[in-house]
Amino acid sequence: MLGRTGLRVARSCLAAWLLGGLWVWGLGGLCGLGAAAPGPEGSSSSGTPRPCQAPQQWEGRQVLYQQSTGRNSRALLSYDALNQRVRVLDERKALIPCKRLFEYILLYKDGVMFQIEQATKQCSKITLTVPWDPLDIPQNSTFEDQYSIGGPQEQILVQEWSDRKSARSYETWIGIYTAKDCYPVQETFTKNYSVVLSTRFFDIQLGIKDPSVFTPPSTCQTAQAERMSEDCSP
Repeated sequence: MLGRTGLRVARSCLAAWLLGGLWVWGLGGLCGLGAAAPGPEGSSSSGTPRPCQAPQQWEGRQVLYQQSTGRNSRALLSYDALNQRVRVLDERKALIPCKRLFEYILLYKDGVMFQIEQATKQCSKITLTVPWDPLDIPQNSTFEDQYSIGGPQEQILVQEWSDRKSARSYETWIGIYTAKDCYPVQETFTKNYSVVLSTRFFDIQLGIKDPSVFTPPSTCQTAQAERMSEDCSP
C-alpha cells in the first residue's frame, strides 16, 4: 500500500492527501510551507537550530503504520525531488492471505499516479489532485529536541521537529531527521492525541540507481481509471 509522498500537508489537508488510504501520501510537505534554507551550521544567530535541507534524490525502505488498519506496510522507495516523482514498491515480509502487492509511480509534473499489480502488471492510471510537496522540514516548523539514537559506541544524532505553534498546545506532525545530513528517520501524524499514521525510513542510499523505475510498464498504455483494491477483490 502507498504511504508518505504527499501527506505532510497542512493538517487540514490530510484527508485529501490520503486518496483512499494509499501509503504514498505519507511523503510530502505541509500545504503552503516550503523547505527551509539552512543557516550557518544549521542554526540561527540565537543558537536555535534551523530546519536542514533534506537530500533531493535517494532510495531506501520504509515501514508505514496506519491506525485505520492496524497494520505495518513495508515498501522500497525511490524519491526524486528534482523531477518531482516517487516510486513505491510493496514488499512482502510475511504471508498475508488475500493480499495483493503493488507498485506505485507518482509523476507530479504530469499530474498522474500509476498503480501496477506486481503479479499481473495490471495497471490503473489515477489523476493526482494535489501539488508536489517535498519530503523535508517546513521552514516554520518548531524545533523540539536533539538527541542520540542508540547507545555507547553506536549512536546517531537526530533532531525532532513539529508543527506545534504557540496558539495550540499539541502537534499534529512530528518529523525526525538526522542532524548531520538531514536524512529522514521517522514522520508521525496525530489527530485528537492519537497516532493516525507513522512512517520509518531506513537503508537510505543517495541518488537513483536506475531512473527507469519511474517509467510505467507497457500495460499502462491501456490503464483503467479506477484504483485497484489491495485485497483479493478486483
